[in-house]
Amino acid sequence: MEKEILQKEFDRVTNRGIIFGLVWIMGIGSVIALISGYQAGKIYKESGNSLEGKNKIFKSYIAGFSGILLWIIAILIIIIFKKS
Repeated sequence: MEKEILQKEFDRVTNRGIIFGLVWIMGIGSVIALISGYQAGKIYKESGNSLEGKNKIFKSYIAGFSGILLWIIAILIIIIFKKS
């Protein structure tokens, strides 16, 4: 029963991270995706690495880092063109 509860929580957290990371919400979604990936990793380790969907942790991190990278690129473009 404990594994089922952990699996449900793991799925909820990873799905939240992936969705918020893709929706982006002006960068806040990216931060939520990174936090969700971290939480999912803790849940996965707590289960003894026995849960399904480990690749969802990676997807959550990718969605989060991609959004933050977009912000960094946008800020750099603004700075570069403002100086010109």
